[in-house]
Amino acid sequence: MAAEKALVPVNPPVKLTVQEKLDLLRAGIGLLATGIAAAITGLVRQQDGARSYRTHIRHAVVRRFLWRMSIRQLHFIYPSTAQNYETFSKKRRLKPDTVQLEHGAQGHWVGKKDAKNVVVYFHGGGFALPAYLAYFQLYADMLKKLNAAGKDVVFFFLSYTLTPEGVYPTQLRQAVEALRYIIVETGREPQNVFIGGDSAGGNLTMGVLSHLSHPHEAIKPLELSGPLGGAFTMAPWVSMDKDYLSYTSNAKRDYLSMKSGEYWGKVYVGDGKLDNYIQASQAPVEWWKDVKTKALLVFLGGDDVLVDAVGQFVDKIKSAIPNLTYVVCEGEPHVGPIFNRIMGIKKETGMGSTLRLWLMEKLP
Repeated sequence: MAAEKALVPVNPPVKLTVQEKLDLLRAGIGLLATGIAAAITGLVRQQDGARSYRTHIRHAVVRRFLWRMSIRQLHFIYPSTAQNYETFSKKRRLKPDTVQLEHGAQGHWVGKKDAKNVVVYFHGGGFALPAYLAYFQLYADMLKKLNAAGKDVVFFFLSYTLTPEGVYPTQLRQAVEALRYIIVETGREPQNVFIGGDSAGGNLTMGVLSHLSHPHEAIKPLELSGPLGGAFTMAPWVSMDKDYLSYTSNAKRDYLSMKSGEYWGKVYVGDGKLDNYIQASQAPVEWWKDVKTKALLVFLGGDDVLVDAVGQFVDKIKSAIPNLTYVVCEGEPHVGPIFNRIMGIKKETGMGSTLRLWLMEKLP
């Protein structure tokens, strides 16, 4: 194994202008107004609304927050992925273990790094948001259950460059390098390596699978001696089209607004054009016939605005990937397990259970 490189911050702190700080105050007033309005409309919400009164208010406020704030303001408000990892480690009384990867990314170990199996994880957030503290808490708890069941596995979280400092294909290149590090530098066999992610991280998961079979012209190829042990995508961002019915039918049920998604997507693509690596849904069926994984799990909530886009994508590729499992957990929003942990809700969701049981079955 090569000598470890010195750590270089992936996403340096953001300093807002006076105008941007004043705008935060205006945004706060708007969020308060949204909360009050939601408290009233929640009393007379229709069938297309959230399942509970409290959820209605919570989702309305988060929806407005995500589209109202600029990416710079979000970076100012939220600690970086690396900072959240340090906080998590301190709270759990664990020694943080971070690796500097190629092309400016970092990898954070959660669990015993000498475990036989590794899950390389790509977090979501529209490529604009970091991995919250909740990510590390959720997967550390899941890891504890997997280890208790006799599964020798560790998680390796990628900290990638956020937009607008990094645009496509920066994040995909960094995701490939995280996998390359695990395969080449740690010497794991592909069958003992799993990759996965949520939302934008699910986009990266599908992008990495695409790169393994059809190398991206701007990214160094990664040759594997065999297929990966498995891959999973939670509510993957597979399409940037605007015409899916669930974008409107679930608009009042989910906390994610496609107004935010459209903006984040444009920033991520930058001056580039949509292709099979950015938008998995546009790749032809034949593209997926040589996918380099023994199993693929695609799962999301029934109240997710992305449910139609993901469902149509699965219908398209399932003939090419016979080892594909697709699960829709009714009544759950976009990346429910993570969102709930952010909200302080620790009870396991249907999606959380789906992933845990799938890993239990697929991990050697």
